[in-house]
Amino acid sequence: MERDTLIKVFALGMVIFFTLELFSMRSAVTSSPQQANETSNDTPVYGTGLANATLMSYMDYLNLFKMGTDLSQNASIMELSAMEGVGFINNQSGRVTLVLEHGANATLIAQKIEERFPGINVTTSALFSISSEVKFRTQLGEKNVSIPFLLQIETEPDIDVGDNVTVSLVGILYGEQFTETPSARIIPTQNRVVANLTVNGVSDQYYAVVLLPWEGRNINTSRIEGEFPAKIRNASINYTPTSYVAVSGLNSKSNDTTDRVRNLSYVIEVNGDLVYLRDDMNSTERLGADLKGMLGENTTLDYPLSTMVVSFSSTNFSKDDILKNTGGQLNLYRNMSLVLGDKLKIAGVDYDVPSKPSFGLILLNDSYSVGKNVSVELDVGTIGRKIVNLALRTLLG
Repeated sequence: MERDTLIKVFALGMVIFFTLELFSMRSAVTSSPQQANETSNDTPVYGTGLANATLMSYMDYLNLFKMGTDLSQNASIMELSAMEGVGFINNQSGRVTLVLEHGANATLIAQKIEERFPGINVTTSALFSISSEVKFRTQLGEKNVSIPFLLQIETEPDIDVGDNVTVSLVGILYGEQFTETPSARIIPTQNRVVANLTVNGVSDQYYAVVLLPWEGRNINTSRIEGEFPAKIRNASINYTPTSYVAVSGLNSKSNDTTDRVRNLSYVIEVNGDLVYLRDDMNSTERLGADLKGMLGENTTLDYPLSTMVVSFSSTNFSKDDILKNTGGQLNLYRNMSLVLGDKLKIAGVDYDVPSKPSFGLILLNDSYSVGKNVSVELDVGTIGRKIVNLALRTLLG
């Protein structure tokens, strides 16, 4: 074989060798967890989970957009290229991207843009790490999965580097690995917070809660509504009489004894220690004598109060205007509005409260007035150092 032919054969052999090696390397890099486990008995399964993630860094760009608006035609937006920390601007399909200089403070730049252009959305990609295993729920049960890579999530750059957020993850699991990077989104972290609200307004809407004695429970609510004075406007009564008594030890008596009680003309039903009566049976003397005669003189009877609620509006009235028609004992409540201050402490950290939220509560009129503080428990959703939702949970006092 001639020397040139040998060289050509050797060269062809080297090309085939390197082609095989390159193919082998490519397969090793791109094989997914699903491919790596093709010979196992695991089945791909859809899974969802929640995880605590730590912000590592932001990418060096900011996306600016506003629904229905082509920002690329806004000359003032184009002037942002001169802003400190901005390298240049890229326009595409009405969306503006600010490419930042390396190391620029994306959070500070975004704040300045939002202050200058209210209503414009500013987002960027952020990298988050998850240090511990995540519990995923699947149709085959729960799986603990490690996520050894950084998650890239599009978000508003108002989270401080190093802060923790709650992340919702969705993906296809093959065994205890993902077939591909799971989709991730930041969701609010829920906090339960005790805070003070301040009464800043009262209305003319009242609720009179009237406690009626057992023997005075049988009343005509239509007649009472018609007898309120004119200054009690739009009166409406919600009332159901408590027509039963609690009888000590009745539940332990024989069936014959309870049947004798049940056969009393004014008794409707006997259930345990409770004896249900007709609404017009209001004589404690007669009821006590009848029951003690059957059950013994040491029998005790508990006569519960009945609660009537009168809702009405008025600007000038007295409690006597209600009680002279209803009798009983009265507690007066009123619709009041309350506001939260500018700051709210969560886990020892002060958060700015957005838009000074207000709440409507029905409070005891004699205890609260404009300027008074009310202790409440709030459900507060946060993302990083930002409050994103807030709801009243419980009135504490």
